[in-house]
Amino acid sequence: MTGACVIPGGIAAHNQQILRVLDRFVREREVHLTVLSFLEKTSDRPGWLADQAGFRGFQGSKLGLAFALIARSLARPLFIFDHVTLALPLLPLIASRFVKAVIFAHGSESWRRIRRTSKWLFASARLVIANSQFTLKEMRKRIARLEAVACPLGLAPQFTLNSTVPSPPLNALSLANAEGETKTLGARVCLLVGRLHPDECEKGHRELLDVWPEILADFRDAQLVFAGPGDDRENLARIARETGVAKSVFLTGALPHEQLRELYETCYAFTMPSRQEGFGLVYLEAMNAAKPCLGCRDGGAEEIIVHEETGLLIRNPVDGAELLSALQRLLSDPEIARAMGRRGLERLRSKFTAAEVQRCLDEQLSRVI
Repeated sequence: MTGACVIPGGIAAHNQQILRVLDRFVREREVHLTVLSFLEKTSDRPGWLADQAGFRGFQGSKLGLAFALIARSLARPLFIFDHVTLALPLLPLIASRFVKAVIFAHGSESWRRIRRTSKWLFASARLVIANSQFTLKEMRKRIARLEAVACPLGLAPQFTLNSTVPSPPLNALSLANAEGETKTLGARVCLLVGRLHPDECEKGHRELLDVWPEILADFRDAQLVFAGPGDDRENLARIARETGVAKSVFLTGALPHEQLRELYETCYAFTMPSRQEGFGLVYLEAMNAAKPCLGCRDGGAEEIIVHEETGLLIRNPVDGAELLSALQRLLSDPEIARAMGRRGLERLRSKFTAAEVQRCLDEQLSRVI
C-alpha cells in the first residue's frame, strides 16, 4: 500500500478499511499477512493490527519496495495492491500468472489516462476492485479482459459519523482572502475541498472562479473557499484578483482535521463540479455535515449525489451557464438547501458507512483468500 495512517488522502483512508478487513482475516481465519507500506515508516504500524501480522515501511524507497516484492514473490503469495503502479515490479510475474494479485482501481488513471503497463496489470489480476460502478464501467471500455467488481467507498473507520444535523461552530470562522485580508465567513459559503495541483485542473476551481463575478452580482454576501494543498494555490489567487472577486475568495491550504470539520459545518453548500472523480470521499464528508452537494454527471459523484434530492448534478462545468444556474438555484433557497443536506446525511448513514464498505470488501476478498 502507499500508506494508511500518517499520510492524507482518499486512498489512505480506504486503506484503513482494507486493513481492518485483513486484520479480521488474520485473527479469525489464520491468514498470514505482511503489510508493505511505501510511504510510511515501520514505526507507523497501526496499534490495532494483529501482533502476528508483519508490517514494514519503506519511506518512499521505490527500489526497497521493489526488492521486497520480488523476494516475497518466490513464495507465491496473494498480493493486494492499493494502486496499480505499486504492482509494476511484479508485472512479468502477474502477467504470466506466476503470482496472483488483487488490484484496487481508484480514479481516472485507471481509465482516462491509463498506461499500457497498467492495462496489462489490470487484465492479468486475479481480481480488480473499483471504487465505483462508474470507474468499473469506464475500465471495461478500455480493457477487454477484466475480472472486476465495484466496492463503493465510505467514510474512514475513525471518522465520527453524525446521527443528527450538526450545529455550526459557536465562533464564526475567519480566514485570509486572496487579497491577504482576514475576513469572517458568513452565511453563504460555497466550499470545495481538494488538491490544488496544476496537473489536476478538473476539480472545478477555475470553473467556479469563472462564474463567481455573476454570483456576487446576485448574492453580495457569497463567499468561495478552496481548502487543500497544492502548487496551484497562487495561480488561483491571481485569477481571483484579476477577475475582481478576491475579497470573497479564500484559499486555505492544507487544514488540520478539526478545522476542516468546522469548515464543513460552516459552509452553505459543498460545490465541487469535478470531472476527474472516480468516487469523491469529500462529498461524503460534506453530507456528514448535512450540506447539499453540487457535482457532475458521468462521474463518481453521480453514485453519491441524488439529483434534486441531496444536491444538484450538472453535465459540464465548462458550460458556465449550466454551472451558474445550479449555483444560483442552491443559493437562492436556503430552505431547500437545508432539506437536501438532511437527506444527504440520511443517505450517507444508509449506504456509505465504514461498516458497509468493510462488508463489501470482506465479501470480495474472501473470493480469493
